[in-house]
This record gives sequence, structure tokens and C-alpha cells, in this order.
Amino acid sequence: MKLTVELIDEAMERADSLPIFENSHRQEQANLVGCIGEIVFERYLAHHQLTFRNDTISTRRDYVIGNSLALDVKTKDRTVRPQPHFDNSVPLYNHPHQRPDYYYFISLLREKSLGATDPRRFKVAYLMGGISLQDLDRVAKRWDAGQTDPSNGKTFWTACLNVQMDQLTPNDQLLETFRNA
Repeated sequence: MKLTVELIDEAMERADSLPIFENSHRQEQANLVGCIGEIVFERYLAHHQLTFRNDTISTRRDYVIGNSLALDVKTKDRTVRPQPHFDNSVPLYNHPHQRPDYYYFISLLREKSLGATDPRRFKVAYLMGGISLQDLDRVAKRWDAGQTDPSNGKTFWTACLNVQMDQLTPNDQLLETFRNA
């Protein structure tokens, strides 16, 4: 999904109204990235005529789809297009109380030449797919803060669970799950 000026402006307004959450590594920038992902996901659900309740004020989940399916959106910004072997992360500092039925992952492509805080550096959102909480807990690789993933050289600033893109449930299958919720 191409990111329009209107969408970015809406995300900035939403992000400006949020507190800086405890354990936030990137502070205001984390809020902006998360809000862009949430708005993209809301538009995706609306495009597919799925009913949902916005619960982003909670840290337990972001949405309730249909009558009962709890979902949390995780958004990561990248400087390259996502690849099947790339990771998606769920920080563990929320995991004890954040127990949605599904996690959904969005990757934002940002332009490196624009400033690190310029909100218009984000150009495209990729809707990657999702994973159930049970599958996440079963297949994810756990990383502790300070550990380095030898496959890509990433050092983790916080403990997290990682799943690769190719481990996610594809969007067409998730849409069916969402329709049946």
C-alpha cells in the first residue's frame, strides 16, 4: 500500500496524542511507526468489509475483529523491501499481558535519504501476514537483549520472539479467519 500524505498526517496526529510507553526504545518515532501500521491495517480491513473494534488505547491488543478475535499489529520500518527470510518481532516486555489471538505484521519501507525523524520518509507499507499466538509461542525463536543474530548481525535491544516472513499465515487465509470471527 502506498503511503499518502493524508495517511502520514493522520498517523502523526494519532501519534502526537499518545504517551511515550514504558520500555519504548524509539519513543515518539515508535509511536509514529505503530500508528502508520494501525491505520494501514484499518484501511485493509475496511477495504475487505470486515467489522472491527479499535482497541488501540489498550496495551493488551489493538483490535477485536468480528465479535471476538483479538489481534495486535506489529509494525517494523525497513530500508529495503521485506524478504521471505526477514524476521518479524514481538517484544517480550508485553508478552505476559498481551495475549491476542493473532499478531499481524506490517513492514514500512522508508527512504534513507530523508532525515531520521521526517515522517514523510515512509513510502510504502507491506502487509506481511500474521500468526496465531499458539503458533508464535510454538515456532518463534527467542532472543534476549544484547544477543546478536549471526544470520544478519542484528543485536537485540530487548528480549523478543522472532518469526520469519515465510512462517506467517498469508493474507488470503487470514481474511477467511477474520470473516469467520
